Amino acid sequence: MYNNPYKAYQKTQVTTASPEKILLMLYEGAIKFVKIAQVRMKEKNIAEKGKYISKTLAIISELMNTLDHKVGGQLASDLENLYIFMMDKLVEANLHNRTEDLEAVEKLLIILHEAWKDVVNNPRPDGVPSSTLQPDLAEMFERAQNSKNKNQPSLEKMASSSDITSSQAPSLSGAPAGNPLKIKVPPRKV
Repeated sequence: MYNNPYKAYQKTQVTTASPEKILLMLYEGAIKFVKIAQVRMKEKNIAEKGKYISKTLAIISELMNTLDHKVGGQLASDLENLYIFMMDKLVEANLHNRTEDLEAVEKLLIILHEAWKDVVNNPRPDGVPSSTLQPDLAEMFERAQNSKNKNQPSLEKMASSSDITSSQAPSLSGAPAGNPLKIKVPPRKV
């Protein structure tokens, strides 16, 4: 039983969240912890700085452990390399008290969080650019789709068109001579 209602609420949020929401929560936690580490570093509070850098490292390590290289392929490999880079930067920041290393990690985490948030909140078919992350490409894609749809005649227009008559249609081998479009289909065996 929880004495602190906020802690109980947090636990319920995590245990009932979808995997996608948990991923976003991990990024949000890492961003929060790296920001706190920056503040603690500026305050010269070494113990707290180390504590929050360790928490950020733990989250990035968990993100790296969840990568599925069979499904993710090159993207999973690229993310793994990025996570390793961030972990190296966090260790260097901790050793040398460099806030610029923490800021670099924070920027990368924010970019990844925004990208995943866009994917989770705006699911699209593969290959469609994100209007949030790639507005120029998304606009070009939409214009291309619209012009493609305008150039293709609709099925209704094709059906009502009298441009092609059955006598003009190409002859199909084996079809009866009087009506070349009528194809005899043998009965199915049951």
